[in-house]
Amino acid sequence: MGTNLKKNHRILVTGGAGYIGAVLVPKLLDKGYHVTVFDNLTYSDIGIKKNYGRKGFTLIEGDIRDVTKIKEALVDSNCVIHLAAISNDPSAELDQKLTQEINYKAYHHLIQEAKQAGVQRFINPSSIGVYGINFETNVKESEALNPLTEYARCKVKSEQLLKEQNSADFTTVSLRCGTVCGWSPRMRFDLSVNTLTAVALNTKRLTVWGGSQMRPQIHIDDITNFFLELITVSAEKIGGKIFNAAGHNTTVMQIAETIKALLNNKLELINAPARDDERSYCVNSDFIKNELGLFPQKTITNAIEEIINAYNNGEWKDYTDPIYTNVKQIKKINLA
Repeated sequence: MGTNLKKNHRILVTGGAGYIGAVLVPKLLDKGYHVTVFDNLTYSDIGIKKNYGRKGFTLIEGDIRDVTKIKEALVDSNCVIHLAAISNDPSAELDQKLTQEINYKAYHHLIQEAKQAGVQRFINPSSIGVYGINFETNVKESEALNPLTEYARCKVKSEQLLKEQNSADFTTVSLRCGTVCGWSPRMRFDLSVNTLTAVALNTKRLTVWGGSQMRPQIHIDDITNFFLELITVSAEKIGGKIFNAAGHNTTVMQIAETIKALLNNKLELINAPARDDERSYCVNSDFIKNELGLFPQKTITNAIEEIINAYNNGEWKDYTDPIYTNVKQIKKINLA
């Protein structure tokens, strides 16, 4: 059993000014939810500026480790979508202690305060990185986990903690997301499809190291729509569960060839020897499709087209600007 949410409730989106949050928050507001974004604005407020003044929107600037600020943000909240994190492996490796504090230890007080505030549902984005290097194909949720980085290890521990905290009046669910791709008002060019597209547009040549590595990709519209559905789906269907949300399994070379085709073959494509990073994921997302009816509606092609259109419309030019890359921005502001 569990508590089911209805529309018009208040949703707390931690990290809501980030890459995913910048797409998710307007969708929540469009649906009639009251939305509180809790974010320390490490990557500026560029992703949420358009929401200022909208009915139901509140921004609280703060650190996820600040219990007092968390209590303030949780007032009257019915659901938490916990996006706040030091995202991706390279960023997490800059300062492992900081990563542990933000990506795992902060869960303890966030969950405790959420329960005390009467929050009924906690949606937790995880990562297919929990599987590590896996030479099996079609990896399902029951597969043994093999986290190889601090980022992935924190994801494993947070999944387990949330699962243990699921109860009749506190529904928890985790999604093991594939690499997210596509345009966002707070764009990231340190994600494979996004990066390859940006490099191709700026340099007219693309070097692919190896290319046979599988990289499951999920469009940012799809993953944010999944979060929307998880707010109202029956608690009995999701309580304490973990779902793969990997999107489309594809190789790096297939991504590069798609970019070349969309650029009318005006791209020099170079195939170089594989480097040390041999991670390869081929992940099965049938469980979320069969149980919840959730599956990708958009493709990698859609994501590339959006980034190209944004470039042609002048929405971005220099993909090397630190604001587009988590590691660079963290170093720039001396967070780690």
